[in-house]
Amino acid sequence: MTPTDPKDGASRNGLAAVLSRPQFSLLVVGQTVSQLGDRLHNMALVALVATAAQTRTAGVEVGKMGLVFLLPTIFAPIVGALVDRMNKRATMIACDLMRAMIVALVPLVYHTFGYIWPAYVVAFFVGLFGVFFNAAKMALIPDLVEHHQLMPANAALASIGRVATVAGLVGGGLMVDWPAWQRIGWEGYEAGFYLDSVSYAVSVVSLSIIMLLSRRHERRHASPHPLAESADVVRREVQHLTGDMRTTFALIRTHHGLRFVFLMVIVLGSLSGAIFVILTAAAVTVLDVGTRGVGFLGGLLAAGMIVGSLFIGLVGSRWNKSWIMIVGCLVMGLFMMGGSLTFSYAIFLPIAFVGGAVLAPVLVSMDTLLHELAPTDSRALVFSTRDLVLGAAFIAFSQVVGFGVAFLEIVSDSPYALMLFLAGLLVTIGSLGSAATQIGPSKQRTGRP
Repeated sequence: MTPTDPKDGASRNGLAAVLSRPQFSLLVVGQTVSQLGDRLHNMALVALVATAAQTRTAGVEVGKMGLVFLLPTIFAPIVGALVDRMNKRATMIACDLMRAMIVALVPLVYHTFGYIWPAYVVAFFVGLFGVFFNAAKMALIPDLVEHHQLMPANAALASIGRVATVAGLVGGGLMVDWPAWQRIGWEGYEAGFYLDSVSYAVSVVSLSIIMLLSRRHERRHASPHPLAESADVVRREVQHLTGDMRTTFALIRTHHGLRFVFLMVIVLGSLSGAIFVILTAAAVTVLDVGTRGVGFLGGLLAAGMIVGSLFIGLVGSRWNKSWIMIVGCLVMGLFMMGGSLTFSYAIFLPIAFVGGAVLAPVLVSMDTLLHELAPTDSRALVFSTRDLVLGAAFIAFSQVVGFGVAFLEIVSDSPYALMLFLAGLLVTIGSLGSAATQIGPSKQRTGRP
């Protein structure tokens, strides 16, 4: 086999090739364990909301929960600019260490105050450390693989990370509903938060081993500002953030490729916010399947994303990334409208799996386009800005949907189904509008034709 053999090129660019790189494979391990903690945290909070919320206001409470999950992304651009100047591995370790400690406090906070909102405050800080963790992870990837391996690398992270998502959602749903916890005096949500804390602790251990095994690499590539930098250094770096963010937003506005990606980010955030509120609230109320049912839906969605991530990692380099994103969001909008016509848990199970398989290529294509288009010295800032826009769209749409369901109860016997149809219609229109920006010979193209 000659060096120019196409098969040789495919073997060097595929999933197996990127996973054979020690630094990248170790990053996958740390990310997977950390994502398991994220999903356990989500399910434990769902169980807490189901315990404390009234049935009539379930949609509103789930909307508040979505607000807590995504509100930390407001700080994403600032976080990204700081992470660009930090040691990425050390940042990831510190974030999971803090999450391991504070997530165990949620049951105590709820019991102490007797209200759910203090638990939301604690959950906010868990999410904020997650923003730091994700910015460091995404900024680190291009340093661990070759440029032509970015698509399979992102696909590998997405597909393997979804395994943890399935385990966290399905396992978390089963765990919090397990009656055995009551024998030791715990509610299900308490057990969920304690197990969540343990998972973050395991992630800290695994990431610490990664750092020890790569100390030579760290000395060569670490930021001149370590994680424990002085207050003076932090102050000096923050002074540069305004200029950095202004430059990034100007780049997004003027660069056709980045502008398109961020338009699709808004569509994706709206889609996610609507599905999260409607299906989570409906599952614990009108569908009457409880936290376990929410976990199964989330697990099937994640399982579908594993399939979709593996598929796009194998063949995606030959496809136009922009149209992958457009078609994926369009299909999801149609699924939402179709599911609203026969609003039942049984129909949502296969839709969740197929929807995950459709969404995964959208996310992988989005990450890859940003890796290709973002300036090298501001990758973390661009990705954090993506998280900011995605979170803002999720928050805005989740609040509209939550209060919309409460309003539609006055005029409709099926408020969740009607809201799902309306949300799906808006997502479909948004996807078609995004497609219009890609049509025309004068437009600058993104992705590979």
